[in-house]
Amino acid sequence: MKDQEILFKRLKELKNYWVQTSLEGLDEKADLIWSDYEDEYRYLQNNLSSDESKQAYEKVLDEVIRGVIHSILVILDGGDEVTDKLNIALINEDTKKSLKEGIALHEEFFSYLLDSE
Repeated sequence: MKDQEILFKRLKELKNYWVQTSLEGLDEKADLIWSDYEDEYRYLQNNLSSDESKQAYEKVLDEVIRGVIHSILVILDGGDEVTDKLNIALINEDTKKSLKEGIALHEEFFSYLLDSE
């Protein structure tokens, strides 16, 4: 499970990075050069000013990003309709071993998050 944990750790880091980056975008002094939606961030800055609204936004973002990661892992596991057209292998190039062997990545990722958050 070591290879999978390396993947899960990185996916969690990316999830956390983008939640934090988006939250920082709510600061009116934020440099939004990274965003294609500066006007929308300005709107959110004006409408999500309380700590309570920012915490709600953070929770929703975290949930949405977890959901997207889960959906991508379902595709990689072969549990999506795309499997009718395309089967994707996720292989460690060094060991030539499948990261999907004997497990469902999408289920194990959620277990990983439960254990690490």
